[in-house]
Amino acid sequence: MTGFDIRERRNDIGLSQSKLSDITGIEQARISAYELGKLNLSINEVNKIATHLEKIDEPALLKLKKKRFQNSQHLDSITAQRPRRGYSKTKRNNEYLEVLKSLESQFFNPPTTGLKAVSFFAGCGGLCYGVKAAGFEIVATNELIENYKAIYELNFPHVNFLPNDVQEITKSDIEKILKKHKKIDLMVGGPPCQGFSLAGKRDVNDKRNTLFEYYLKIAEQIQPKVILIENVRLLTSMKDPNGSLVSKRILDTFEKMGYKSNFYSVNAKDYGVPQHRERVIFIAVRKDLKKPSSIAEAKYGNSINLFNSNPPYFTFGDAVSDLDYLESGELSTKDKLHRAVKHPEHVIRWLVDVPEGKSAHDNIDPNLRPPSGYNTTYKRQVWTEPAGTVATTYGMISGCRNVHPIATRALTTREALRLQSFPDSFKLTGNDGTIRTVIGNAVPPLLGFELAKFIKENYTDCDFKCRINAP
Repeated sequence: MTGFDIRERRNDIGLSQSKLSDITGIEQARISAYELGKLNLSINEVNKIATHLEKIDEPALLKLKKKRFQNSQHLDSITAQRPRRGYSKTKRNNEYLEVLKSLESQFFNPPTTGLKAVSFFAGCGGLCYGVKAAGFEIVATNELIENYKAIYELNFPHVNFLPNDVQEITKSDIEKILKKHKKIDLMVGGPPCQGFSLAGKRDVNDKRNTLFEYYLKIAEQIQPKVILIENVRLLTSMKDPNGSLVSKRILDTFEKMGYKSNFYSVNAKDYGVPQHRERVIFIAVRKDLKKPSSIAEAKYGNSINLFNSNPPYFTFGDAVSDLDYLESGELSTKDKLHRAVKHPEHVIRWLVDVPEGKSAHDNIDPNLRPPSGYNTTYKRQVWTEPAGTVATTYGMISGCRNVHPIATRALTTREALRLQSFPDSFKLTGNDGTIRTVIGNAVPPLLGFELAKFIKENYTDCDFKCRINAP
């Protein structure tokens, strides 16, 4: 339950922070700070608050919310003076929702393949969601940041957690996994790359430089059939503090470990994600399997192959056109995660007449241009194209391509989740900052699914086939 959720529910039922503090025994200052996103309450504290607030009669609460929503229409004078905009469901909206429904169904299916996977640097679990849906059982994972770990545990309640810091994982920890599960088929993870740079001039002593090394050392001990590393596309050009290409160093290490490996530039939109999101994927295959490293082919979009019969990319509109239309400061009565941040009127004035695909910086009138920033800021998305990359700043209207194609506002959390291919049943907890960070950093589950499915069908003995069903 986010801080916003608590504040919204309190306001709906007329419960003050002071009264909530008296009831729960949690200091009012802590409740206030959590609602404002300035600190994180413990899981026990959040559960205590949620338990009390959820006792409220739901039909009565929905009625109050509906009234509040109606009263919040046209929160700024600019949109109030104009006809209310809107949109209709796209022809492929149902198709995309069926894809997510199929992904969700396979995620919740009990594992029947006997395939085991481990995950490191798990974040909120986007990659793991796809891996599990593809038929792998996630038997162990790790995540350093407690707030991210809390979200992961909500969605993967039975997964064994290794020490949070990958540098503290011991040989004994790994031996326990191998003793219990005998063999591991797949190891996945995305070690942070902030310790590297394009010029190789970062601090030699930056501890983040060693995270890849720890990941590879753990992989060497586990000896899974296949190892997958996901990272930002620029990793292929990054250098370590000694000036060596990080990508070559990784490939050389895989070779010494007894793996055939390669790296591949992929775009999530090619795998059914309604978003342009470029990443690099390393695939390392144990040499005794006698198979070269390879990766799943694109499933969507155009190709240079004349015989390509892939369906078109899913678009921004395909992902979100069934959701309530919201302007700045409005919220949906149907979905608590579909809430629009309220933006200053001068920013709305800059953007209200900006067409799709354009930025407020493109305005002819200099008085309607932001005083600073790049042309990718204050920029609208395009309804009929895949979305731009969902970043951790998706709620900031000044961010890179964060403006809704039609409404004059930044993206909502539900829209960001849809564009990242998370099914609506995916659970979240923590403050708004935590939620935006994990969503923006996540591997899209659909991308994870297609990569893991390919690995299962090409590098394991499993005959079980799975696929995403679409109408």
